[in-house]
Amino acid sequence: MSAGFEFRRALVSRNKGTHNRSYESFSEIFSKYVQRLGKYEKASVLSHVEAIAPATSANLGAGFDVFGVALSELFDTVAVDVVKSDNKVKVFVEGRNPELVPTDPEKNTAGIVAKALMKISGKNCGLVINIKKGVRPGSGLGSSAASAAASALAVNEALQLGLTRRELVKFAALGEVAAAGVPHADNVSAAILGFFTVIISHDPFEVLQLPMPGNAAFVIATPESVLETSKARSVLPKQVPLSDAVHNISRAAAFVAGALLNNLNLMGMGMSDLIAEPYRTKLIPGLADVKRGAIEAGAAGVAISGSGPSVLALVDLSKKVETEVLKAMKEGFGKHGIECETMVTKPGLGAKIVRRE
Repeated sequence: MSAGFEFRRALVSRNKGTHNRSYESFSEIFSKYVQRLGKYEKASVLSHVEAIAPATSANLGAGFDVFGVALSELFDTVAVDVVKSDNKVKVFVEGRNPELVPTDPEKNTAGIVAKALMKISGKNCGLVINIKKGVRPGSGLGSSAASAAASALAVNEALQLGLTRRELVKFAALGEVAAAGVPHADNVSAAILGFFTVIISHDPFEVLQLPMPGNAAFVIATPESVLETSKARSVLPKQVPLSDAVHNISRAAAFVAGALLNNLNLMGMGMSDLIAEPYRTKLIPGLADVKRGAIEAGAAGVAISGSGPSVLALVDLSKKVETEVLKAMKEGFGKHGIECETMVTKPGLGAKIVRRE
């Protein structure tokens, strides 16, 4: 029986009935478990690395598959054990809604990334991946990207591959195939690099990281429903009118210009999308009321977060409207009998290593 599986059992026993344990609790459990391991199990673990990666929001309106932003709230934790075994990758999942996350490494975002990195390493070892979900799957807040990004960073460190963060973005994007069917890099770029990212090119791969105004924050409302990324992508048209494409190009340019000029009103104007959002509206009941309420309460702009169902509103902290915007968004969903979770968050840092053994 593997060390990873034994640890998972210890974690389940300790955390049974709750999904809100802190990272410190996660590390504490592991440390106490390691102390109880026998000599054989200790010897089987060659190294242990843990990394965290943040929730993210992609698209931000007009920047479909191009824009991403890391959020300062909600994180996934990925613990990687390098073990003496037959080059296999094993995945275990705990935390928030683990039943929604496959443990087959061929279908799990973190597992796909781990297998790809282990292949280029050429090392004769196995990997045990323990994922603690802090970002709810199917929320539109980059849940799959958080696991992929944390896995990329942790495996790179554990196997001492020496890859740069931008190189790791390409591997993390491979993991998105499990969730979206395509290796898109908007969420994982933000999750690894942090703050606001723009995909410039896929071949060759180029990504730009930009700061955001210090007074920029996001109010996010996440309805209780789950919306799979693959389903949200399936409703998108293969072709769009030229006028809609021109609209999105101009609005995406406005968003970037607003970020660089510290102009939140310009950024808000840039969040108008005609390529994806009109086709996804039917998948998110109450969306029109949520957007209208947020704007009337003082938001600079509103858009579906990623593929949804979360809705993201840009607010200026200096105007102190975030509480009213949050209330309006909650009421917008409430008109349709939909409960939702809400939070106020800011652009934040990317993934980081939090433990090495």
